[in-house]
Amino acid sequence: MHKAYLSRPVSDDAVICTACQRQCLIAEGEQGFCGVRENVDGVLYSRNYGHLTAAGLDPIEKKPLYHYLPGTQTFSVSSYGCNFTCSHCQNFTLSQVRELPATYVSPEQLVEEATATSAKSISFTYNEPTITCEYVLDTLRLAGPAGLGSAFITNGYLSEEALRELAALHLGAIRVDLKAFTDEFYQKVCGARLPPVLDTILLAKELGLHLELVTLVIPGYNDSSEEIDSMLEWEVENLGLAVPHHFTRFTPMYRMNRETPTPKETLDRIFLQAKDHGLYYPYIGNIMHAAGSQTLCPECGELLILRAGYVAKIPGIIDGCCRKCGRPFEGIM
Repeated sequence: MHKAYLSRPVSDDAVICTACQRQCLIAEGEQGFCGVRENVDGVLYSRNYGHLTAAGLDPIEKKPLYHYLPGTQTFSVSSYGCNFTCSHCQNFTLSQVRELPATYVSPEQLVEEATATSAKSISFTYNEPTITCEYVLDTLRLAGPAGLGSAFITNGYLSEEALRELAALHLGAIRVDLKAFTDEFYQKVCGARLPPVLDTILLAKELGLHLELVTLVIPGYNDSSEEIDSMLEWEVENLGLAVPHHFTRFTPMYRMNRETPTPKETLDRIFLQAKDHGLYYPYIGNIMHAAGSQTLCPECGELLILRAGYVAKIPGIIDGCCRKCGRPFEGIM
């Protein structure tokens, strides 16, 4: 186990974990909600620090991140555990457990392995990286000087302290799941709350981080026109028009394995709603969708990036700008 420095002692034998919004008060010998942060003799330890369950190359588009180093490979790593209990979790074999066989890889080893590949970045993904945030932070201290970008793929429940630490170490991108726009959904389906996620999104924007959002569209749960309109109105008012937002198709999974997959017609409707609200970069994922996979210049309509699945071609960007009208690309090349 590794000492978890995102913590605060409150007595000789109790400690508050400050990694995520839950701020668990953990007595000696107990674990936090996530099950991987444990109080041992009044000191908080991370039980899954550096214990990787997966490590390998992915297209950055798989995260999905469409405006961060598009067309490149990222070195994806995961551990185990989560601070959510989502009934529809697509990585439940990693996230909804408190221990798994895993290989210890130090931050130094991870950066060395990643730089030996074609990866342009390291992505902390698959399970929730917040619960092993010290490992992410220790890796970022090495990744930047080694020429690697970084991506934090999260449910958005990390604490303000953790997010500010990540930003201070020049986190490359944060991709937040905005799972729905009702607190009822978050409580019923995820075992969490909506407001802390919105706080994270707002702070990420304030800190100048590259931000992208993902909403998995589940029929009958978060797909109504009214809820999507409310979400988009909040987004436009608070984030502007240029934050990429991926609306992705739900496939029955885990405890929601008898639900209905998202109809293409629903995704078509949401794509048009996003366009009607003025979003520059709405995307449709987990299904072939020609319009919802392209990046067009908001100024002149030039095709900037063309995608087929996870393969991206970039015909319309030269020196970070639209080749036709010269408008700067809102992303990181």
